[in-house]
Amino acid sequence: MGTLEALHAIVNDDKAPQIIRDHIVDSLQFALRNHPGYFTRKEIQWLAQWDDTRIPLAAAKILDEMKAA
Repeated sequence: MGTLEALHAIVNDDKAPQIIRDHIVDSLQFALRNHPGYFTRKEIQWLAQWDDTRIPLAAAKILDEMKAA
């Protein structure tokens, strides 16, 4: 969770280069969609609350799949 919090801090830092922030979001989105088992339920719930819409969409989909299973 600490790593995700650090990435979240970078994504929300206006001083961080936009290309770095976009890369973090794209990488997390890829991991959520293709390797959801890397994340705990708590982490996915937390990611579902991020400000960037791409991450919450991917996380919400996983949470919905978990509920259905």
